[in-house]
Amino acid sequence: MQPTDHVWVVILAAGEGRRVQALTRDRRGRPAPKQYSLVGGHTTLLDLTLARARRLAPPERIVAVVAAQHRRWWVSELAGLPARNVIVQPENRGTAAGILLPLMWILRRDPFARLAILPSDHGVAAEETLHKAIIDALACAPRPDSGMVLLGVQPQGPETDYGWIVPKAGGGGPLRRVESFREKPDAGTAAELLSREGMLNSFILIVGGRSLLALFRTSLPQLWRSFRPMLESSQVGFRSERNLSRLYQSVPTFDFSKDLLEKAADTLWVHQVPACGWLDLGTHDRLTCHLLKQGQHSLDGPPAGVTRRQHRTPRLRPTSREATEPAAGAGTRAVA
Repeated sequence: MQPTDHVWVVILAAGEGRRVQALTRDRRGRPAPKQYSLVGGHTTLLDLTLARARRLAPPERIVAVVAAQHRRWWVSELAGLPARNVIVQPENRGTAAGILLPLMWILRRDPFARLAILPSDHGVAAEETLHKAIIDALACAPRPDSGMVLLGVQPQGPETDYGWIVPKAGGGGPLRRVESFREKPDAGTAAELLSREGMLNSFILIVGGRSLLALFRTSLPQLWRSFRPMLESSQVGFRSERNLSRLYQSVPTFDFSKDLLEKAADTLWVHQVPACGWLDLGTHDRLTCHLLKQGQHSLDGPPAGVTRRQHRTPRLRPTSREATEPAAGAGTRAVA
């Protein structure tokens, strides 16, 4: 079996990015989620994530999770994927639901699926290094039914805005068992985790579909029970806009890292990513750092009512296609 056999890539692209909206504006001067905004060069973070995904799986095995209210951006950005592979969340119910929803759909199509989960808000300086790390993790991952592999990144200090992975002592080779997982610790705890050779969680995950479903069932049974009818349903339109809207009215909100990974640390493995300039762009300081490395020295967008000609400072904006798309909610499609 090849490392990428039965591999499905799940792109997480439903975030709002509220903490950095002051830096991520579209060409009309409106705040835009960071995954749909240009961050240096001429491409978006979502474009870059799609490029990573295409090196792992064909388009028919790439699934993107998006938010209904972002339609004006994703309808063009994801035009290269089959329509049924664009999974539209009617509202935000936390990262756990955002992963369980595509997992249920994928397992209906491929019971032997292995998932590579990619966030769409990362900056990476050396793409080839990251790609090789993902391929290596796929190749040396344990059996699809024996746990999840997290890609860990070497910390620069006692970071408090990431999840921390502490590997078990004495493990050899690139893949190590995890002793503990701690999501966003305080400064004192982060310093202690750093002293124990802890790594930062990149949130790039490799896991067998059935193994992940079992983790949901044991760690988040309330959420699993909410979604279970979707897996067992024989209806073609179980993912229709109406059905998902009804489901999401009662779906509990859980954080995948805090509410699942912390509880399931004894089932986790970690594969360390060599230095590749990886950065989660979820905060003002990290996004600013990434932009400066990209040569974009000013971060201020134009004030409301001020044209680009009047305000010559470079800013983040989505591709030109966005200007031609209808507003969110105007004819949002139901994906069956």
